[in-house]
Amino acid sequence: MIHCLVYNIALICAISSAEVDSSSEARRHYAWGVRYEKGGLFEDALVQYRTAVSLDPENAKYRCALGELLYRLKEVRAAKDALLKAVDLDSTYIRTYYILARIYYDEAKYDSVIQMYQNILSLDPNRDDVRRSLAELYRYEGMDSEALHEFEVLLEDSPEDVGLLSAVGALRLKLGRLEEALEVYDMLARLRPGDRKVERTVARIKRKLGDYEGALKMYRSLAEEDSSDCEAFLEVLALSRRLNRREEEVWALENLIRLKPKDTRFMAELAGVYIDEGKLDKARKLLDRGLKLAPDDGALLVMSGEYYWRKGERGRALEEYRRASADPRWKEYAERMILTLRAEIAQEKLREEEEKEKEFFRRGRRGS
Repeated sequence: MIHCLVYNIALICAISSAEVDSSSEARRHYAWGVRYEKGGLFEDALVQYRTAVSLDPENAKYRCALGELLYRLKEVRAAKDALLKAVDLDSTYIRTYYILARIYYDEAKYDSVIQMYQNILSLDPNRDDVRRSLAELYRYEGMDSEALHEFEVLLEDSPEDVGLLSAVGALRLKLGRLEEALEVYDMLARLRPGDRKVERTVARIKRKLGDYEGALKMYRSLAEEDSSDCEAFLEVLALSRRLNRREEEVWALENLIRLKPKDTRFMAELAGVYIDEGKLDKARKLLDRGLKLAPDDGALLVMSGEYYWRKGERGRALEEYRRASADPRWKEYAERMILTLRAEIAQEKLREEEEKEKEFFRRGRRGS
């Protein structure tokens, strides 16, 4: 019995010693593998990592190193097997998820990449590089709410990061969170004064929120800073009309004519404004200029008809409306004006005939 006990104790000691020796030997081979890999001796490093794994097969670190080197050597299937085994052995070994994320990314398996990034962040929420990559991938995959959440988390630690602000602003805008988007773009405008793209976005959001005064002010400023910005002048035109700001409407139209000297649409619109304001000479000059470019333009002919009507020249007005009716865009309006003018002319003739008849009877009474 005593001999048996002694034998068992000796056996346990021998096994323990063997385990210690194999673990220590595995560490040495792993260290050699690291040195070989750093020196560019990849095949030698591979041998050392494999030896380390064979000596200590339950060590996730060794399997991860083996998998990473296999990936570098383009042996992707073997790399993935080694890395997945490492995860099974130790799901908290964070390096493994980095390498798997790269492999899945190369394979365009973005759902798996997202899962790897999530695993990393669950183990270490402070990995900002991973969170930013996750946010960008969410955004690429059209997962806008998820992307916005990750960008907002990053923004908490870097509130003046222009890249993060741009991403958060764009996603809030896309998701219809306009007031929150405006807060971000206002900050961007302060951080990047003179950035026309940001200023234009601020103006667009203000308009969507119904702040037409604020939007008009922004677009007017953009137009004044760059006299070639046709889009800004168009916005000033639309907003000035909404707000019934005639002076700014005229300013926008004059500049649009300057920028687009062959676009008769703006000439017709400005002529209409001049006619409404009683500036008939200005209107006529503009209409003549436009009609030289486009003699059959319905909008110009309609405005020309309005001009002659205001001048009391109904016959010439009627002729302009007849010509305008040949333009399908203005046919209905022109024909309605023709009917109106004909009715006026008929009433005028009737009044003249009545006046003549009254004059005839007055003369008859005086003669008797």
